[in-house]
Amino acid sequence: MKCMKTNRYLLPRYFKVIGWIISVPSALVSLIYLFTGQVINGVFSKSHTEDVVNSIIITICLVLLMLGLLFIAFSKEKMEDEYITKVRGDSLIWAVIANAIFMIILSSTVYGIGFLYVSFFNLYTVLVLFIIKFNLALSNLKKQSGNEEQFKS
Repeated sequence: MKCMKTNRYLLPRYFKVIGWIISVPSALVSLIYLFTGQVINGVFSKSHTEDVVNSIIITICLVLLMLGLLFIAFSKEKMEDEYITKVRGDSLIWAVIANAIFMIILSSTVYGIGFLYVSFFNLYTVLVLFIIKFNLALSNLKKQSGNEEQFKS
């Protein structure tokens, strides 16, 4: 009997660590920019150059954040079998539905520039929700099985 190939589109396991290393600093810099409107302050005289550098830095951070989240979300687990593939698929479906509900509610209650921020965050929320749901499901699976080494990520 042939074994079903479950990890055709998944990245090697070490990409999860790379994803965290990329995502955390990128998210922090992006949040700093969101709340302050600038990443660097006083390095250059207040000029067009500072705005350009801020724009370049935030663009790089947003791209790195997306890549990092993709690495975290779609890296293999230590024990990748058909059941983990099912949990992964169920978690992804849940994340898409939860994000859609989230966007429906927010699009009917948030207007103006706030909606622009909501739309921006929507680019990342599906992956964040998926990562949270998948890891919670794996944690529950570990607790139920009592064999934590088998599913350790």
